[in-house]
Amino acid sequence: MAAAFQVTGTGAEPQRPSVLIVEDDVLLRLVTAEDLRAAGYGVIEASNADEAMTILDSGVPIDLVLTDIRMPGSMDGLALAAFIRQRWPELKILVASGERPGQAALAAADAFLPKPYDSAGILARLRTLTGKQG
Repeated sequence: MAAAFQVTGTGAEPQRPSVLIVEDDVLLRLVTAEDLRAAGYGVIEASNADEAMTILDSGVPIDLVLTDIRMPGSMDGLALAAFIRQRWPELKILVASGERPGQAALAAADAFLPKPYDSAGILARLRTLTGKQG
């Protein structure tokens, strides 16, 4: 049986941008998802790279992936970003971490977001990267 994923948002227009949040910290993921939904973005949540790859493979339309670097599972956020860049080069990738990795490590990402981040900061980055507002 195939897994079904749904972009959840505010119930607004169907062309709103969608974001896949890949974060193992449940509280941070929930708060970020809630903030993005309130701003009009469609949101899908994953707790690790394995879940994120399943979601991406499902064909659900996604405009941007926001991933933490340090996560449990088969790969961290930087490896996930590199995988996404090879397989879905059109996807925007925003990498977040409390520690800034070297520039070479961030090569697959479109942007870096230092933690802790706030709602205004993440929304500004999303607008810049997608060219769309929620």
